Amino acid sequence: MERALFARLWQEVDFDDHPHSGGHGPEPEGELTCAVRDGSIHISDSRLSFILGSGDDADSIHRWTAESVQMNEGPERLGEHRWSLSPKCVVPTLSAWITERIGEAEPSDRPNLKETRRLLRHIKQRLGPMLPDWTWHLEVDNKADRMGWYVRAPAEWTSLFTIFVGFGWNQSITKRGFLLFERAPPGELDRPDEAEPNRLDGLRTVALCNGARGALSKLVGDMHWASTPRAYALEDLPGEVHLWPPSMGRWPLLHGRSETIEDVVDWSAKIIEALQPALSTLSAKIEGISWH
Repeated sequence: MERALFARLWQEVDFDDHPHSGGHGPEPEGELTCAVRDGSIHISDSRLSFILGSGDDADSIHRWTAESVQMNEGPERLGEHRWSLSPKCVVPTLSAWITERIGEAEPSDRPNLKETRRLLRHIKQRLGPMLPDWTWHLEVDNKADRMGWYVRAPAEWTSLFTIFVGFGWNQSITKRGFLLFERAPPGELDRPDEAEPNRLDGLRTVALCNGARGALSKLVGDMHWASTPRAYALEDLPGEVHLWPPSMGRWPLLHGRSETIEDVVDWSAKIIEALQPALSTLSAKIEGISWH
């Protein structure tokens, strides 16, 4: 159960708050330590320490409440997490294990996140089987215009491709479903060990946009789309979904918004289904290709 708890808490950490060394996956690295004291569970690996319950002596602090609630205005980032965990946020066996050690979850009158958590859970349940071995990371405080999941390509692919799926908004757009299929631009690295996956992703992007057989070129129905820097609407998909060619100079290759927040689960599943031919190519460590 200790490993299951570590994996669940790791999933809560905003993606950009991951340590600058070590992997991004939920499996512990190095020694896993776990102790119960003063109404809290303290658990850590070589990368990050967590508390679930009371106390504040950890990198990432998660409160245990009867319903998931908003603990602070954010962005706290590391420290006390903006959202608490409730027994409904974890599988029943893990919830029972936690309760046996630190007691029943505390009631709270803070702003309730029950519906938001429910939708995010349903997104993961629906898309998880479509993205086997991808890793899921909750994003709450990293961007001011969205919340949801960053889903990272499997580590063995040596890739930085990610999918964001959840909710998005800005001053002119009300909250609705939001989905991005993106990669880091060439040469833009957050940590030194990203150089090789960044290089390979540049080649993968060329392949995806190839004018003869690129998977994204086939999806847009225009084999020469990538040469013109404008958004291409995917009319067969619901909502507002566009492909953005690399010539636009933007990170995402696909940018989508649903009609409403209520349809986000079915809507996002349709987009991931349409992206399957493109996603299936990302595991290849291709060399020797060009735009021509």
